[in-house]
Amino acid sequence: LILTGGLYTAVGVANRAAGVSWDPAVLAWEAALFGGQPSFDWIRAQPWPWLSFLLHAAYGSYYFILAASPLGLWLTGRHAAARRALRLTMSAFYACYLAFLVFPVAGPRYVLPAVANEARQVLPARLVHGILEGGSAWGTAFPSSHVAAGLAAAAAAWLGWRALGAVLLPLAALMSIGTVYGQFHYAVDALAGAAIAAVLVGLDLRRSRPRPAAAEAPGPPA
Repeated sequence: LILTGGLYTAVGVANRAAGVSWDPAVLAWEAALFGGQPSFDWIRAQPWPWLSFLLHAAYGSYYFILAASPLGLWLTGRHAAARRALRLTMSAFYACYLAFLVFPVAGPRYVLPAVANEARQVLPARLVHGILEGGSAWGTAFPSSHVAAGLAAAAAAWLGWRALGAVLLPLAALMSIGTVYGQFHYAVDALAGAAIAAVLVGLDLRRSRPRPAAAEAPGPPA
């Protein structure tokens, strides 16, 4: 899981070298679905410091969610649940990374004008933008790996330990919303990431569902 950071960077380098971006198509999807550009319009329409603080702080909780889900489960003796959390999180990353290479999208941070209002000045906003300026990868917006991996990890925590899931799921939901408010992802990026998490969790639940025992074949008559 830790090493995926290096893979993420490598995908960004490969995409930047290729120089292909599908942002115009995604912008058209945004306009068709929402009648505008949520990643541009929202933070300008509601530049409230309290909302910006909440959503940018939730966006920054992404790293906490990824670590807290498997570690919290493992350290409390829920080893099978911890393995599920790692399996779902890694599957979400790999699904997104494959999509990045096939369909590179730079994202609103690179395509749309940056916001310069009071919402951008709160401390969590300055911190997460500073982190991204030093560590983001080009062409890795669609689908949002933040949303996919964060929701997958939080859902695994809920399935393994309700108390931990009750903390992580609301954080992951706010983080998913914050990706759009903070102009880190298009809204369709977040929706696609949530869809990936939902599919992976559903497949994992189906795989782990106990199978009914086969009916015993009748023996010969006495």
